[in-house]
Amino acid sequence: MIKSNCHTHTTYCDGKNSAEEMTLAAIEKGFVSLGFSGHSPMYYEADWTMTQDNIKDYISDVRGIKEKYAHKIDVLCGIELDSDFSGVDLSDFDYTIASVHQLHGEDKIYSVDLSPEELTECVNTVFGGSWNKMAETYFNNLADFVLSGDFDVVGHFDLITKFNGKTPLFDENDADYMTSAIKALDRILDNKPDILFEVNTGAMYRKGNTKPYPAEFMLKHINKRGGLITITSDSHCCDSLDFAFDEMTDYCKSCGFTEAYYLTSDGRKKYSL
Repeated sequence: MIKSNCHTHTTYCDGKNSAEEMTLAAIEKGFVSLGFSGHSPMYYEADWTMTQDNIKDYISDVRGIKEKYAHKIDVLCGIELDSDFSGVDLSDFDYTIASVHQLHGEDKIYSVDLSPEELTECVNTVFGGSWNKMAETYFNNLADFVLSGDFDVVGHFDLITKFNGKTPLFDENDADYMTSAIKALDRILDNKPDILFEVNTGAMYRKGNTKPYPAEFMLKHINKRGGLITITSDSHCCDSLDFAFDEMTDYCKSCGFTEAYYLTSDGRKKYSL
């Protein structure tokens, strides 16, 4: 397979390693390209995002690394935009990932991937205890956001399943849950058939989950609709840059895909699985 990853975090947000450390690790692993995608600053301050104070340093640092290691690897400066992003000039970036990490209550903003306790509190407080209502809102919010701008990649489509790996919080096989996910996928694919959906191994590395985002039924639907994929690790440290990539090649093939895409400075490129 082609070694590349466009979903990469550093110490500028919630990553564990610097951009240069990640780049050197990617070179060691035989990557052809590496895209950095720091979490965008938010309207509401969060400790896992870049800030208005360091985002320019992030851009400058990644651009310098791109030039320094141009003879060894193609480095891209991207950004993971949240639906609550603020103060970002998109012209500064080579590509964008569209994600939703939060749901809003009347008096509190809830993270969907910080802890199972916070997500459960959100469901009980905002959605009257209904996990399906929470999921429907999340999927609709993600589809709305993806359709609101010119994005390149859809980030971890079913992020709300992060804590379902070992002790499930809700039933992913529930008909209403599956219907709300498919409807959101169809809205995106109807309007942006060329956008890339990431097959993301982040929760496999950090939580020990056995499957990536998105779930198998979602990935098969994306394939059925002619959608496009890119394999990513949502990496927050050097060790996870290519986590389970070989396994994901087989997984994507089992869902009907014969090809995937990766990002370069010259645009997206296709390769056979």
